[in-house]
Amino acid sequence: MREPTEPKGPITGYVPGGFDMFHMGHLNILRAARQRCDRLVVGVTTDEALERMKGRPPVIPLKERCDLVSALRFVDAVVVDLDQDKRLAWRLQPFDVLFKGDDWKGTAKGARLEAEMAEVGAVVVYLPYTPSTSSTKLRRFISPEDFDDEIEEGR
Repeated sequence: MREPTEPKGPITGYVPGGFDMFHMGHLNILRAARQRCDRLVVGVTTDEALERMKGRPPVIPLKERCDLVSALRFVDAVVVDLDQDKRLAWRLQPFDVLFKGDDWKGTAKGARLEAEMAEVGAVVVYLPYTPSTSSTKLRRFISPEDFDDEIEEGR
């Protein structure tokens, strides 16, 4: 990860995310991030922030999402991520590298994230996004009607 001319020392990585309906895409990005740093910190977005960003509440509450991510052996620490501005996350838990899915690369939000991280001396590294599984796809698949049918059928 570091160039030979850079200072030696452990690299702290940070992965922010909602981690709602934890799935293979989440696992893939966390595993890939862990391979690129010495210490992996995961920021789990609050219920309120997710609702502001996505326009809907998460399916799984914050504490349960934190517990799920904490159970992964390659995650060193889990913190609550309070805001879209990752400079705040950095101030609360300094890190060297912020890992994000490559669906952000080349976008306005990716450029903004890169600029904000440069301000605090961190870099953004994009990791492969898992297109086959996402929380959005899971939400589309599991519609409210499906839940109503299960209740009516006694499942």
